[in-house]
Amino acid sequence: MISDILTGKSTSHLVPLEGTKFFIHSEMKKDFLALQNLARQDGFDLQVISAFRDYDRQLKIWNAKANGERALLDNFGSPLVYQTLTHNEVMFSILRWSALPGASRHHWGTDIDIFNAHTQSADEVELTPSETEIGGPAFELHEWLDEKIRTNNSFAFYRPYSTDTGGVSPERWHLSYSPVSKKLFAEYSYDLFQKNIQNSELVLKENILEHLPLIFEKYIQSVDSSPF
Repeated sequence: MISDILTGKSTSHLVPLEGTKFFIHSEMKKDFLALQNLARQDGFDLQVISAFRDYDRQLKIWNAKANGERALLDNFGSPLVYQTLTHNEVMFSILRWSALPGASRHHWGTDIDIFNAHTQSADEVELTPSETEIGGPAFELHEWLDEKIRTNNSFAFYRPYSTDTGGVSPERWHLSYSPVSKKLFAEYSYDLFQKNIQNSELVLKENILEHLPLIFEKYIQSVDSSPF
């Protein structure tokens, strides 16, 4: 069912990415391997640090943050003190950096987080803005990607979180496979989102339901446009 793919409760659409522990959407694999090869020709070792995540994994991440068991960050990536925050402040600080379970684009298998293995090992990757800025280990890779995205009309990948709209923090490392993700994005409705939250075992569930329309608009629908 499409709803199970959208909410991270199905793996039927996935294939393994050989040589890694990751799974990606079956329709994306050919173009991703071509992207890796293109990067390699220009001196980059483009590798995946995160790909498909299922609902249960996302739920554990969310609940751990909501219970103060994992770090919380402010809008600029600086640590917050959990004990000083209201429930709403905790909720919105999580949403800035982590998706709700059932509402993550990583469920789709079309979205990946990447790094340059020539300049960082996987253990060193933190997925922070500084890694992609001038002087950072992934800066040159992302400058190269910017050029490909900007100049190649048939380029299949884009960044859904390239600009700060006040919702999800910009994530230069996050790539999406447009030919499939744009279709899934169009299928992800408010009704599906609402039902998913209502049936969940989320910490801060009541706070989420109280702000559901805002969350849907600001943290799910407010993404940069696909080039396709």
